[in-house]
Amino acid sequence: MQKYFVNELLMPEKQFILEEHDQHHLKNVMRYHNGDTIICIDTNHIQYLCTIADIQQGMIKAEKALDIDNELDVEVTLIYALPKGDKFELVLQKACELGVSHIIALQSKRCVVKMTKDKFAKKLPRYHKILKEASEQSGRNRIPDIKGIVTIKDIGSCLGDVNLVAYEETAKSQHHGQLYESLQQLQSGQHIVVIVGCEGGFEESEIKELNALGVKCCSLGKRILRSETAPLYLLSVIGYSREVAKC
Repeated sequence: MQKYFVNELLMPEKQFILEEHDQHHLKNVMRYHNGDTIICIDTNHIQYLCTIADIQQGMIKAEKALDIDNELDVEVTLIYALPKGDKFELVLQKACELGVSHIIALQSKRCVVKMTKDKFAKKLPRYHKILKEASEQSGRNRIPDIKGIVTIKDIGSCLGDVNLVAYEETAKSQHHGQLYESLQQLQSGQHIVVIVGCEGGFEESEIKELNALGVKCCSLGKRILRSETAPLYLLSVIGYSREVAKC
């Protein structure tokens, strides 16, 4: 069933009003009609079974709240050093599908892409659109938030209860247990932060700065992963540990 994120429920009519581009999608792409049913998710992350009341005006009537929560039981922040090309957008989409809560764009020393805060701000509408559509497609109860640009020196204010950085030198030393140990300690309701570098990884000085903040280095296994693969590997492992391994 088609899903849309909407603004607050209008009372006492118990109606939502779709945004203009969602109205267009519902009417002209999906070819829905008055009386058809969809699911709407409000700003409180509650999903509602709804009926289309007036497709021309985008008026949607909420029939009942649904007991659906498709979010992870932990808060997950991905801090990702800007990669080349369109890899960042790919990671946004897939990280959203995998349950990420927050995404922070990092400017590290080895980033080929040099992004100012103003330039990043101009890209935010497109990034928000990618996250919104990925959240709707994957049945999320919320849309992840995104911010940037930060540097290593800014990361201290972004950290959570468990903080990890993927570091290739840790893999080379055959120390593969830190990720497993950290996830075993992670409790429901806690906040985990994972930090991933760009194509060139992190300089040793940056790793030392992160270690000084309490961020632990972790291996992602014996194989060398691309910059865009590493965050998706981490998020998949976190999701598996929270939802599948406990079944």
